[in-house]
Amino acid sequence: MRLIDLNRTRDIGSSCLFAEIGSFNILFDCGTSPKCTGYSSLPDFKKLGAAAIDLILISHCHLDHVGSVPYLIRKQQQARILISQASHIVLPRILNNSVTVMKLQRDEHGIKEYPFYTATDIEAMEQHILPMQFGKSRTLRKDGDEIVITFFEAGHVLGASSILVEHKHRKIFYTGDVLFRDQKTLRGAKWPSCKVDTIITETTRGTTVRKEECSPSSETERLVTTIRNTIDSGGSVLIPAFAFGRMQEILKIINSARKEKKLQANTPIFCSGLGYGLVDDFDMAAKKLSAVDFRRKIAKELNIKIFRGNNPKDIKKQTKEPSIFVLSSGMLVENTSAYNVASALIDDHRNAICFVGFCDDSTPGGELQKCSQGDSFLFKAQNYVAKIFAKMYKFDMSGHADREEILKKVIGMSPRAIVLVHGEEDARNWFMDELIEVAPKVQIWDMNPGEEFTI
Repeated sequence: MRLIDLNRTRDIGSSCLFAEIGSFNILFDCGTSPKCTGYSSLPDFKKLGAAAIDLILISHCHLDHVGSVPYLIRKQQQARILISQASHIVLPRILNNSVTVMKLQRDEHGIKEYPFYTATDIEAMEQHILPMQFGKSRTLRKDGDEIVITFFEAGHVLGASSILVEHKHRKIFYTGDVLFRDQKTLRGAKWPSCKVDTIITETTRGTTVRKEECSPSSETERLVTTIRNTIDSGGSVLIPAFAFGRMQEILKIINSARKEKKLQANTPIFCSGLGYGLVDDFDMAAKKLSAVDFRRKIAKELNIKIFRGNNPKDIKKQTKEPSIFVLSSGMLVENTSAYNVASALIDDHRNAICFVGFCDDSTPGGELQKCSQGDSFLFKAQNYVAKIFAKMYKFDMSGHADREEILKKVIGMSPRAIVLVHGEEDARNWFMDELIEVAPKVQIWDMNPGEEFTI
């Protein structure tokens, strides 16, 4: 098996790993980097040379894993896309939203190459898709050669998959992003019990040590308590959330808390953007798949209002009564509803901002978390400076498995080789050091951008 990491940077980046397995040229994921713009956000497809891609195996529908699929398909018309049934439901909406965002960035920042693709390209892409049922294998043939591919539940987000590729007597297992515990909206990962030859594993939380007191249940309870105390004190709560997966999880938590009378039933709840649009897709998936537990009626029971607003003064006029804002953009990216509401709430000590996911240090959300009460903060997109008096909280509610869990599961599959991908430098180093200690006879490969090697 020949491998090339097409990610341009040694971090989360644009997940895209080329694998030559027998006669087949395969891409594991095909994303765009959230930290970069323009062509630099794409995988380094030049490293493919003249290779014709046969298969694109999609682990899940976050843009760092799927953001460049239509772009590549336009150039690789022979390729087929294998993706889980649930991911197939949400993929068009997520990619079309990406087109909208790219157009805005083109107009605002002059990024001429945007958008990389159009709604027409997304429609054309769908003709290449082969939906996969979890646990049901598909055999593919080429030039007298054949491989068997099986998708398994990976938790993480709706439709997330870990992928087993079998070629002759060899088994290659790609973890994708994985979460083993059950969430409110989704069942946890269900990996196969077989031994494998090679595992390609994510390393996202390699630097994160979960505190003993920060269990998923205790963090959920702490979030509910924070919301209740803030509302009772006459303040409003902003929960910036990733649109896909995290927003729906938070809405389910709030709805359950209301039913248990832990939160008042009449507090207004505002949502917006892609996250709220995906409610319909979650509902459709829940009708077909037992692993999904989120229905459209939750939004009706919460009586969700659609938020619209840009200027801090206008937003304050809309929020005279204590409210809960569950808005897309977990990192408070500029010119999003979450960013705008943060600018309106930040200068009032009664309010709270609750971060429920990862925030890169370079994003507005990451920069805000480094500030202290009384500091001034510049909302650059609005050219607006505000004093920070609102309380800020961070909750460990990650959709990724803890590093120790992944390590244990990976070793349990008795691989001869382990390939580390999809993580920052320090995160990969932790996995490398631990694996050398607990599995000294296993070959361990830490992928570098553009690096090619054979296992």
